[in-house]
Amino acid sequence: MIRHVFLTGDKQVGKSTLLKKILEKYEGTIGGFYTVRTNELLGGRYAVHLLGAEKAETVKAENLLFVCGEADKGTAERFDILGCRALEGCGRCSVIVMDELGPHEADALQFRKRVEELLEKDVPVLGVLQKTAGGCWKEAAAHPAVKVFEVTKENRGDPVFINNILSILGKR
Repeated sequence: MIRHVFLTGDKQVGKSTLLKKILEKYEGTIGGFYTVRTNELLGGRYAVHLLGAEKAETVKAENLLFVCGEADKGTAERFDILGCRALEGCGRCSVIVMDELGPHEADALQFRKRVEELLEKDVPVLGVLQKTAGGCWKEAAAHPAVKVFEVTKENRGDPVFINNILSILGKR
């Protein structure tokens, strides 16, 4: 039975915006994480930070995942620490947010294992899966409880599309 939804699509098509729009209509408790790309912290250099979904976190050095365009051997370790921390206790939520999964997590084995464990559980997952993730997340996308939806400019605001996703998540 399908209970988890991942949104995919071209860069900047509105995947994360659609995810947030869906969550605005969702009635229930939210856990998990968001990733945020910003140039606020590092003097104009873009970086990606991981923020917990259940509390209002701000971008800071402690939640830095990686600096865009810079090779960094510590990225996997930061995903393992920050990602697993954000996913702790998600079994008590009514939906788990994973915004977003991509190729930078390829070597974050603890984090990937935790995501796979959560896909085996009953709590629905609503996430974003980068198209560029390639083989990194193919098991998650092929999981029998997962439905992957392609987000396009044409469907991203469609109420029927949004309601279809909400019905899979189980609460409206």
